Amino acid sequence: MATRAAAPNVRALQAQVKRDRAARVKAHQKAVRALQKAKPAAMAAGAPLNLFAEGDSWFDYPGFDVIRGIKADAAVDPAILNLAHHGDAARDILGVTQRQRIIDMLTDTANGSFDALLFSGGGDDIAGDQFCLWLADNPGNGNAISGLDRARFAEVLGIVEAAYLDLVKVRDDHAPRCTIFAHGYDFAVPTGVGVCNLGPWLKPSLDFRGWTNRAQATQIVREALLAFDALLRRLEQSQRAFVYVRTQGTLDPARDWANELHPSEDGFQKIADVFLVALRARFPGRI
Repeated sequence: MATRAAAPNVRALQAQVKRDRAARVKAHQKAVRALQKAKPAAMAAGAPLNLFAEGDSWFDYPGFDVIRGIKADAAVDPAILNLAHHGDAARDILGVTQRQRIIDMLTDTANGSFDALLFSGGGDDIAGDQFCLWLADNPGNGNAISGLDRARFAEVLGIVEAAYLDLVKVRDDHAPRCTIFAHGYDFAVPTGVGVCNLGPWLKPSLDFRGWTNRAQATQIVREALLAFDALLRRLEQSQRAFVYVRTQGTLDPARDWANELHPSEDGFQKIADVFLVALRARFPGRI
């Protein structure tokens, strides 16, 4: 009975997300038309950037997020089509349905020619109740380095890497002039704090495996993020027009986090400003 009653709510939520994304596309296409009317040569020096954002809650968070932060501090206001949705894992975004939507957006001339694709993905593949799968039991020796089961974690990172590589291929096939910008989040602290009846995403798994000491648990999370950092560095070296925005180490652990996985508004702005530095290096004078 519970499953049957919940189904309409899920369908209603999915329908609302679909309507919201359609509204974002409509608004973006209106902005693109205005830019093209003002500057017919879309790639003229100083023309505002046309950006496509996909990903998870770091790009789609209630009130404020990285994308809003980019808009807030941009010197030249970019057009941004943001289709990110909180809770989306990289493996979902590059699944059949959402992958096709990305292709449709990249190839729809009404969206304009995208200069860059901003991507936030991988966090939801790892964090959550499933986080305990990548952890080893605490042997009681106080050595947090042994807390991350590196063999298992390498396997889930392999899935994340496959999603990123397929994103690159989608870009190469459908928008080869578009540059991908990805990031590695930052060193989250497993405080046990969630948001809006969601989470926490880290501490329950660490507690379950016996890592109840805050300093040790934080070190384990750091090791996981450093492994993700290494993956993105490899992709930047091996893939064309792939920029790894180095956000790790940006946030103050004591002040810049709202909960276990998400920065405060000031924290999101700090991350957005790191993106802006990377975008300005690639596109001088255009953002």
